[in-house]
Amino acid sequence: MESQLILRKATPDDAKQIIAVYTPYVTETAISLEQVVPDITEFATRITKILQNYPYYVAQDYQGNILGYAYANVYNSRACYASTAGTSIYVGQDNAHKGIGSALYMALEKQLKKQNVVNLLSIVTAGNQPSKQFHQNQAFKQVGYFLHVGYKFDAWCDVIWMQKTLNDGRRYPGELIPFSKF
Repeated sequence: MESQLILRKATPDDAKQIIAVYTPYVTETAISLEQVVPDITEFATRITKILQNYPYYVAQDYQGNILGYAYANVYNSRACYASTAGTSIYVGQDNAHKGIGSALYMALEKQLKKQNVVNLLSIVTAGNQPSKQFHQNQAFKQVGYFLHVGYKFDAWCDVIWMQKTLNDGRRYPGELIPFSKF
């Protein structure tokens, strides 16, 4: 499938199709702990804000259908954390295990290195073994486990924090270069 993919920067105009990928994760699962699906305007605003400083990519087929997306975002707004970014990835449920997620993360990581990001953090809902395994396959390591930090579908949810270091992590690479500069 990877050879049939087009990876590109997301735009606010992609919001409708991105929501179509994201909606089942919100309405049917605790994979996303978000409780209400954002409307198109809200999602377009999120994309615009993220793209100021971080990459936001979509994977689409040759017909223009968005199959998945991944982005990085601020981990913590304090300057000392600028070399660390949070990551999120969602692939359409009928397109899982086709290499789309790996292709998206590869593009994301390549760009983030150019921006002087050293550490990636991803939050996985405990019990979401496919996501945990995916992140481990991408060389993320589990670094934290938090009990009862989310509440959805009348139940408490635990979350796992996973981390990947993009370089040896010993030298400071310099300040974050905003994605908008590329």
